[in-house]
Amino acid sequence: MQENEAKTKMAKDYTHELGKQIRSISGRYMLEREERIEMEGLDIFYVVGNAVVDSSCCGVWGCRYALVPGYVKKWKYRSDAQGNAISLVDPIADEDERRKIKGFLMREESINDVQFW
Repeated sequence: MQENEAKTKMAKDYTHELGKQIRSISGRYMLEREERIEMEGLDIFYVVGNAVVDSSCCGVWGCRYALVPGYVKKWKYRSDAQGNAISLVDPIADEDERRKIKGFLMREESINDVQFW
């Protein structure tokens, strides 16, 4: 584990807000599902969501995407003032690790848009 700690950024809190629709001037997005997978002995957390552009001047568009906050350090270890669970994650900085995770998500989830913290 120490070896991988050198490949990460500083640990951050992730607030779990599944099902909350976020609107913008051109559309909306919503996180729909949270998953944890083990790769090479590490617990990796990712979220799957949908984005829709339906109120822009340029037409309509949508996509399914994944957000990878990082390696789980503490799972749902506290709550915020609104009662949302908060997990402590280590963002993944190593490009090789990111490529492996992106490949997994493209294969298993049929997602082409993968974002990392």
